[in-house]
This record gives sequence, C-alpha cells and structure tokens, in this order.
Amino acid sequence: MIEELDRELRAVGVPARRRRRIRLELEDHLACDPGADLGNPRELARQFADELGSVYARRAGVAVFLALVPVGVLVCVLALSRPGVVFNVGATLGGQLAFVGGTLALLRAWRLERQPVITAAEGRVIARRGALGILGGVITLAAVAVSVRGDLAWATLGVGCVALAAAAVALAATRLRPSATGRAGDLAFDLGIVVDPWLLALVIAAGVALCIALGGVIQSDPLDGLARAAGDAVLCLAGFALLCRPLGLRESTLRLPRSTK
Repeated sequence: MIEELDRELRAVGVPARRRRRIRLELEDHLACDPGADLGNPRELARQFADELGSVYARRAGVAVFLALVPVGVLVCVLALSRPGVVFNVGATLGGQLAFVGGTLALLRAWRLERQPVITAAEGRVIARRGALGILGGVITLAAVAVSVRGDLAWATLGVGCVALAAAAVALAATRLRPSATGRAGDLAFDLGIVVDPWLLALVIAAGVALCIALGGVIQSDPLDGLARAAGDAVLCLAGFALLCRPLGLRESTLRLPRSTK
C-alpha cells in the first residue's frame, strides 16, 4: 500500500520531501493501527496533491508580496536622490507591475485562505499574478543596476536579488496545481463587493492622472504634468485591457446575493 501510494504521489507531481513526510506519517499510522483502511492509493494521492497545491499557491501569493515590500521601500529612498531618466522610467514601469502583481496575488491568496482545496483556475491566477510581481521587481532592479551607483544602490540590489529569488522558489512550487474544476473569481471576488472591473479601472486611472497633474502644477510645469498624466492614464487602461483576463480580474462565477426589501 505504502509503495503504491508513493508511486501515485510521484505521478501527480508531489515533491520528494513531501512524499517522504507523507510516507512517514502513514507508516506511523499503520504501526498504531495495522488494519486501518487508507483507501484507494490513486485517490489518496490526488487528495494530497490538491491540498498541497492549494497551500503552495496561497503561500506563493504571500511570499511574492512580502519579497517586493523591502525592494519598494529601498527604491523609493533611491528616488529621492533624483538618479535620472533611465531610473525613473524603469522604476516607474517596474514598480507599477510589481505593485499590481504582488498586491493582487496577496489579495487572492487571502480571499482563498479558508478553502482547503482551490480550483486549478485559481492556482493559475495566483501564479500569473505572482509572476507579474516578480517581473516588475526584476525590471526595477535592472533600472537600479544600470543607472544608480553608491552603497544604497548596492544594498537595494543585494536585498532585492535575495528577496526575489526566495519569491521565485515559492512561485515555482505552484507547478503542483490542484485538479478541482471551476472558474476563477474576478475582481469582485477579490474585493468582496459587486463592482464593474472596467469602471474601477477608469476610476484608478483617473486618480493616478489627477495626482500626476497636480504634481506638475506644484512643480510649476502644468503642461508637462498634464501630458504625463494623460500618458500614464492611457498606459494604465491599456495594461488593464491586456492583463485583465490572465490576472483573473474578469469572468467570475461569484454571485453576491442581492439585497431584498
């Protein structure tokens, strides 16, 4: 029984370290109760894989977010020294991707925290969000490496590389995905409220544009501020249109109950 289960666990992709732990626990259980019925090895292996895949997915969402926090803080400190155009462009693009991917990955992991087994679609959504966050972090660190010198820059690169490597390891574990069928939730599921994703995207883009425009006014260059605000708003909406479905921001099976009078 144990040998057959080990083969089935290997077949569904459970890592060797986890297989050893499962084997030891089952051997201990059988030692206490030799006549215990553990069930069908294939079904039991699939159950273990589904539960582990769900844990790995949620863990990856949290790990990516936590890895990006120190990178973001250090990059913001570097930005105070006005390092130049290359840094500003790279850090702005990378920072936005990192913030969106990391925050969304954490939010979906948190929303699924109480579900022992998530769907395969939800696992893919978290993995994609985490990958976007790591990509943003890599772009940001590349901008730092190319355009900034000094002890703080080296510290940022060191901390960032270690943090992103740890996040990448956690994300790699999501290759073990649960097999449960079903569609992933959308932005309404993330937020727990009924909301139109495109309307929210328009509001966010408008808010970002307003902040940039106000910054131009404060710097006594309102025309430049307006131009940058319009460009950033267009990029924000374009990014949403491109990534909304891969990141699980649309097409939810969630139906929140309507209020009745």
